[in-house]
Amino acid sequence: MNAKDTALVQKYAQSFVEKVNEREDVWSIYDEVNKVNSIIKESDLQAMLTSKTVSEEVKNEFIRTIRQSEYRVVNDLIETVLFDGRVDLLQAVLDTALIKISQHKNEFDAHITSVYPLNDAQKEKLCALVEQRFNLKVRQVIEELDQSLLGGFVISVNHRIIDASVRTQLRDIKSKL
Repeated sequence: MNAKDTALVQKYAQSFVEKVNEREDVWSIYDEVNKVNSIIKESDLQAMLTSKTVSEEVKNEFIRTIRQSEYRVVNDLIETVLFDGRVDLLQAVLDTALIKISQHKNEFDAHITSVYPLNDAQKEKLCALVEQRFNLKVRQVIEELDQSLLGGFVISVNHRIIDASVRTQLRDIKSKL
């Protein structure tokens, strides 16, 4: 993405965040934006949105079918991006809006990857560790299982990582030998 597109993405996202930031339902709106964004990512819709062979009308029509949010402000954001002919930037706008909401509220999702599912007490301890170390609030825990870790866990919050996995520890030992 070039500098002009990056600035445009920031403009769309900032305008959206200014509209929703002080609302009581800001986290419900966040979840709705996240849902639309997940649809785009999981269906690899971004490839179609950036394709030169697919017409703008087809792209816009497709996006309008998935943007049926109960929040007018979310629909308005998507419609503004479509109206401006920048559907190719939609995913970046949604990503940026989510980040900006979290940053403003200083609340972030914690992605915890481990070999085995964690119980509630373990999740609470890890959340407390993250909140203390990174000086933020954990909004929710998103858990993922990965057998390749061999043991331990990896936590990712706001582009920061705590890697306490056995795999990484073994890799560190190997590199020191």
